[in-house]
Amino acid sequence: MNEMSNAALLVCLQDQLDSPALHILFERYRPVLKKLQHRYFIVGFDQDDWNQEALLVFCRSIARFDATKAPNFGAFYRLNLRHRVFDLIRRSKALKRQQSHKVISLEANSDYFADTLKDSRWAVREQLEVQDAVQRVQESLSGVEHTVFNGLLRGETLLVISQRKRLPYRQVTAASHRSQVKLRRLLAE
Repeated sequence: MNEMSNAALLVCLQDQLDSPALHILFERYRPVLKKLQHRYFIVGFDQDDWNQEALLVFCRSIARFDATKAPNFGAFYRLNLRHRVFDLIRRSKALKRQQSHKVISLEANSDYFADTLKDSRWAVREQLEVQDAVQRVQESLSGVEHTVFNGLLRGETLLVISQRKRLPYRQVTAASHRSQVKLRRLLAE
């Protein structure tokens, strides 16, 4: 059966579609499938899905092929398969549009939305807590730590603070570290 021509296999298949000739002829036309696979992408399709769709189109093409109207079966199959791929792409895009319009209950999914959506009220609350912590931490800072911390709040670098206040850079760095540790401790409470 492997030695038969494509036309002979096609005639055999038109008489009896469940013949072993189906897989032989399908493998001969696999390059048509491979070319479309490289050219088009269908969301969620793997190799098995492509093979299944191609085989279905192949069977339909065999059943509808009329050699008197179109002498080239390969072109007929390629056209049918391309149309099927376009249909599948259109369907996947339509599903994507439908899914984006689905209504979701906020109450039923409150945990999910609390983790994923930004709540401006929460950001304001956090800012107020940080401001309060900054004010409270300043009460516990030493004189050098207070100077360095306020300089950092104004956006100054440690080098600028060291030069402006005529403090050793090492002392400014240590004061910065100590004040940050105190602030973190306060925020963690």
